Amino acid sequence: MTIVSIDFETANTSRVSICAAGMAVFVDGVLTETPYWLVRPPKGHGWFREEFIECHGLTHLDVLNASEFSAIAQEFLARLARAHLVVAHNAAFDIGHLRETLNHFGLACPEFDYLCTCQLARRIWPELPNHKLNTVAAHIGLEFSHHHAQADAEAAGHVLLAMMKQVNATTLAELLQKSGAETQRFC
Repeated sequence: MTIVSIDFETANTSRVSICAAGMAVFVDGVLTETPYWLVRPPKGHGWFREEFIECHGLTHLDVLNASEFSAIAQEFLARLARAHLVVAHNAAFDIGHLRETLNHFGLACPEFDYLCTCQLARRIWPELPNHKLNTVAAHIGLEFSHHHAQADAEAAGHVLLAMMKQVNATTLAELLQKSGAETQRFC
């Protein structure tokens, strides 16, 4: 079973302003790779808002010589296409940015099933004060560098595995059945 978790950091509120992309690939519950890319947002979408810089620490200087998303898309999307499940914490954000970025560059939209670990955490651990990634990660004893795309992607994958353990699920189908959650289809 291959689970791929993703996370994006953005320069501003534009849905195509991805400035960092992180991914964590888990095969049979073992983290096998964690690719990370700095990404230069396309022209007209690359201004960095101060509150975004304060959140993730990236500026236009960090991505000045980076490739646009279209240059990393083939490598990024190939991993998603091979996954049994793609996860993201607050998936609406990451999936929405991926969809708009693919549309912006006229890139093909791969089909895959995805699940939001934030929504699932609300079902599995309703007693938590909130279900932000750092809160959920702390609940499972995981320390990480929050708002770094690679670290956030890795944390989301570990959170999913912890939720599977919590409900005693050995397969994704068992997790969905025991939690009452449903996957969504991309494209």
